[in-house]
Amino acid sequence: MARSTTGSSSSGFWAWAVGLLFGLAIGIPSFGPKGGVAFGVAMAVVVGVAFGATRRRVDDGADGEPAEASTPAEDGDASRSSR
Repeated sequence: MARSTTGSSSSGFWAWAVGLLFGLAIGIPSFGPKGGVAFGVAMAVVVGVAFGATRRRVDDGADGEPAEASTPAEDGDASRSSR
């Protein structure tokens, strides 16, 4: 798949809204008011996770590794520095 270049945190928000509306449209006629809302929230979570709305974007370093990745020191000590 193509790699997303947007830094916006709301770029995947549409998935939650679509899942909620889709779940409510099916759930309320099928399960009644209380069950329909529960079904709608469940569908929002499923669609949001399926389309990556909860994915955290990490900036890649120059060599392709994540920026937070620690590298061992020259003397072989692999301990992490405090942040």
